[in-house]
Amino acid sequence: MKKILIIEDEIIVAKDIEQILVSNGFEVIGIASSYQKALTKLQTNKPDLILCDINLNSEKTGIELMTELDTKLSVPFIFISAYTDLETVKKAYSISPKNYLTKPFNEKQLLTSVQVALLSNTHYVEPSSRELSIIKLLSQGKSSKEIAEELVISFFTVETHRKNMMKKYDVQTTAELICLATSSGWINYKNNSLN
Repeated sequence: MKKILIIEDEIIVAKDIEQILVSNGFEVIGIASSYQKALTKLQTNKPDLILCDINLNSEKTGIELMTELDTKLSVPFIFISAYTDLETVKKAYSISPKNYLTKPFNEKQLLTSVQVALLSNTHYVEPSSRELSIIKLLSQGKSSKEIAEELVISFFTVETHRKNMMKKYDVQTTAELICLATSSGWINYKNNSLN
């Protein structure tokens, strides 16, 4: 049974996540509502996966916590957050999470993210060269209109590609799509370029 630690300051959200995970065969080794409580939990248990909120309403953010833990532990982690702004996503992806799950999310999205993070040999069908170009430009914060102008295609073509990629990869937001592209090695987010 895979062990998961939930780091989330909203107890109702944390309990909902716990209930979903437990009812689907995972063991939740604890819920930590702050940076310090997370460190305390990790002293006694090593999880197989960490679900970490970005805003912990404490002295440090989830990004700072996972940056610190990334050097000490070799544990995959998923960020869960309501933040979808490009600056936060860039900071989050600079430390290579397995996913970036945007709140609100449903049970299927949560379970899919967890399962993908736990399966080291999971591979997605690589996007076409046009899709990769669009993802790269999205990661630079460009709008569909700007992408259309840069790629010399119609706005509707860009929107159709975006819609199709969201469905194809079962993601709900641009941040999740960029995260998947980064974690799958399709784009290098740190250098903002195609691999």
